[in-house]
Amino acid sequence: MVALPFIFSMIFLILLAFVIVAGLVIYFKIKKKASEFSQDVFGNSDLLASLKQNEQEYLQTPRSVSDGSSIYAPKIARDFPEFNVGEMKARAENCLREYLMALDSSNAGMLQDGNEELKEALFLRLNDLNLREIKEHYEDIRIHNTVLNTYNKFPGRCVVRFQSAIQYKFYAEQEGKVIRGSKDSICQTRYTIDCCYIQDSDKVENIAAAGHALNCPNCGGAITTLGVKVCPYCGSQVTEFNIKVWNFCAIKESV
Repeated sequence: MVALPFIFSMIFLILLAFVIVAGLVIYFKIKKKASEFSQDVFGNSDLLASLKQNEQEYLQTPRSVSDGSSIYAPKIARDFPEFNVGEMKARAENCLREYLMALDSSNAGMLQDGNEELKEALFLRLNDLNLREIKEHYEDIRIHNTVLNTYNKFPGRCVVRFQSAIQYKFYAEQEGKVIRGSKDSICQTRYTIDCCYIQDSDKVENIAAAGHALNCPNCGGAITTLGVKVCPYCGSQVTEFNIKVWNFCAIKESV
């Protein structure tokens, strides 16, 4: 008579073998489906390799930018004929590089092309990072493309916004450890760079921002539109009266 423990052992082994075989069958079916899916989608039957390749392609692909040149360039040309979009694009890219290099070196003095508003924002950011003992690194900076994004008028100033597609290696360290980003991976992202026009650097903050107009130096008539070169009342030239300043006032990452 066969002992019951032996019978139970045999049943357990048979069930175990069945589970293993079933698991293998399911595994190979899933692997086959994954290979077929990878072949159809990526043109490669190795799904893992395809995903890694797709990730690398994504890291190498510049972010898209929103070009509003066709809409806003004519408006800027009408208000400010002397504004050269091409030259300002180049300045915007240079300002963006200086801004990132200032963050990388923890030296606000690296930013040369920017108004006090932008420089103060940079100083506050660096001060905050310093207090938290965090060091941000921006390496191998490459700007793919810069476009005119928008143009807006505000009380006392006009703002032309550029948008840049950029790549770099970014990582942040704290106490010698990388807490964000990667030393090896490329990061693709977007930045907006705002360029501001100030009609009168003294009066804009106090008078224009309060809803009052600038005045013609000849007849005293109110000049309510930025960029006006001739008084609408007496026809006097007002260009010389205005203190014209185009400068960069804000830089922000736009993911």
